[in-house]
Amino acid sequence: MSLFADIRKRFDLRPHKSLNLAGSPARNRPEASSSEQPWGWREPHGTAGTDHSAYLAIAEALRDGADVVPASDEVGRRLAADGVSLVEALDGLSALYRAIAGGEPAFDAVRALSSSWAEASLVYLHSLSCEDPLTGLSSLAHLRSRLGELYREAELRGTSVSQSHALVVVEPLNPPGTSPFDRELRLVDVAECLRIVFCGGDVLGRVGSHRAAALVGREPNLPEQVATARALITQWRLDTDVPQLARVWIEGLPNTDAMAGRVLDELARP
Repeated sequence: MSLFADIRKRFDLRPHKSLNLAGSPARNRPEASSSEQPWGWREPHGTAGTDHSAYLAIAEALRDGADVVPASDEVGRRLAADGVSLVEALDGLSALYRAIAGGEPAFDAVRALSSSWAEASLVYLHSLSCEDPLTGLSSLAHLRSRLGELYREAELRGTSVSQSHALVVVEPLNPPGTSPFDRELRLVDVAECLRIVFCGGDVLGRVGSHRAAALVGREPNLPEQVATARALITQWRLDTDVPQLARVWIEGLPNTDAMAGRVLDELARP
């Protein structure tokens, strides 16, 4: 009897529904006969359904008496990539152990699977939160993270972020009655202008629903760069003779990371 056939006979690992990273129910996958979808069949990436053949590495390690940590590490990453919640992944591991070893999973296997699942999930979540899909500006979370890095670097080097960096903030002044869609288009224009002026690796982020900010170094030509950005933003739209008004200013940074976070929170307010 094959390993898969033996596992299926002793315990069916298939859950009733597939879960995403957050643990919320995903679409249920209709059951299919074995002639249509053999055991271990997986749906294309991004669709509902869990690839249960991911547990094969652990099953083989248990049967061979081998170290289950490398296999559990591999399974955790694979299940996270497939959108399986941690609870569901651990339930599957527990079921597999009961079916093959007659007991609960070893602590090392649980730790390896959980750690690799968490690492893979964080990579996925960070990729989602890094950039605003419409404007291309970094998210507020990414801007906050970069500020934190600057403060840690300054502490190690004995320098001051308040003296070395600043925020250039842009707030488009939309006339009354401007639709939310037109407001978003203005921010797209602002983002393009900021990229033209601050193109040296500066972090350009979206701060709240109606402001953008560039985290820049306090270079001697910073006032000229701000003036250039203001002129570009004002005259950017070629389909109208009406100036596109906006407030543009240099926001100083405080001496601590915690206070810098409060500055960002204030800027993000409507």
